Amino acid sequence: MAKKDDRPVDAGLAALRGKDEATAIEFWKHRFGLISAIPVDTARVGALTPQLRELVRIEDREERRRLTTARLKAFLQLPEDQKERIMKTRQAAYSVDSAVLEEDQRLVDELLPTIPGAKAFMDRSASPR
Repeated sequence: MAKKDDRPVDAGLAALRGKDEATAIEFWKHRFGLISAIPVDTARVGALTPQLRELVRIEDREERRRLTTARLKAFLQLPEDQKERIMKTRQAAYSVDSAVLEEDQRLVDELLPTIPGAKAFMDRSASPR
């Protein structure tokens, strides 16, 4: 039987475990800025997907909730053009790894009502999958 590889898919995200919320929000704002600056759609999907995979791999549900909450809060602080690119990238990532995106979406849906401004933005930006 092959040995399971427990190395993180995204070392930067893995290093956030246990850090305070402000640090996590700044991490996500920086990452989203880098990803949205990538000029090619498929490359942006390739940059975002491993981060979502790493989040879904976190077995500690409360830690995953905390990091996902920070991600949503960071997203809401982005300029509108970056938000648009990240939303389109996340949507395109469904075709790459739908299981990860669906698992992530379940948690996002659970957290949205707890984050001021998040639900209104997501409702405004909703598009069919």
